[in-house]
Amino acid sequence: MTTICIIRHGQTDWNKNHLIQGRIDNKLNDTGKKQAHEVAHLLKEYDNNWDIIISSPLSRAIETATIIKDELNYNQDLIINDNVIEREFGKAEGEFITDEIYDRIKKDDIIGMEKTKELQLRAFHTIMDIGKKYEGKRILIISHSHFIKGLFTYLSKDITFTSILPNTGLNYIYIENKEITNFIFNKKIK
Repeated sequence: MTTICIIRHGQTDWNKNHLIQGRIDNKLNDTGKKQAHEVAHLLKEYDNNWDIIISSPLSRAIETATIIKDELNYNQDLIINDNVIEREFGKAEGEFITDEIYDRIKKDDIIGMEKTKELQLRAFHTIMDIGKKYEGKRILIISHSHFIKGLFTYLSKDITFTSILPNTGLNYIYIENKEITNFIFNKKIK
């Protein structure tokens, strides 16, 4: 079995201030660094055996991945994978998250935004490709809210883009015989 745990990066000032980040390359704030250390401690205590650590190319994901890597005493290099990057929000990047803007996002009504179906397919195919490449391994991926929600909304009608996914939330995918056999959105491990 291949086990993939996708972790949302720690908090940034833009998360704190309810701004749409998309692919704008913001760093973690102090809370985000603390969150990364906390999730790393949980993984170290309850789920410590990882073969591969993959990160989005954005700084907030790389910082989160590096903190986790160091806490787990993982002695290999991080693998940067451009396909686990956050959704492109186009003209909405930098905007305050309001009901109006979120309704427009849900309707794919933002100029330059990656459409929902495109995001879902990118997320699904990326995870399946990673599962195929590292078959039988245990893989941590540090990514972003809409990438993760894109995957899980593709897999389940019970999960939506408004489902709660906190910074450093854990999400598990289990693959056997090249098929997803189980998944857990926003898993609590303690």
